[in-house]
Amino acid sequence: MTKIIELAHMLGTEIAVSDEIKNLNMAKDAFDSDKDLQSKMSEYETHRLLLGQEFSKNEGEADQIAIANLKARMEELTKEITENKIYAEFLNAQKAMNDLMAEVNAEIKFCITGERPSSCTHDCSTCGGCSH
Repeated sequence: MTKIIELAHMLGTEIAVSDEIKNLNMAKDAFDSDKDLQSKMSEYETHRLLLGQEFSKNEGEADQIAIANLKARMEELTKEITENKIYAEFLNAQKAMNDLMAEVNAEIKFCITGERPSSCTHDCSTCGGCSH
């Protein structure tokens, strides 16, 4: 194993025991085991597929009442899902992990190029990592 790969392995090992990973794993376990939340997410996905089927029909063949009902139920489900505390905690844990990885990648890029991102251009292809 080359030194670079050994260092990457050490970094990966440290990340694996970080608070961010611990929090993400706990949040994911709670998210996965919340039967009501999973049921709502499954129902949402089913409705999304059905809506897609209606939209893929030829003009005049789509059932406008079905489309309206599907959209209304999806809006209800979206509200219920996004207001769920476990869902919010899972999203926050994912964001924290993504932020950590962005910081790691930005630091590696800095070490290689000597440049740190000075400001956000809102064009991620020009960025070494940020919190957006």
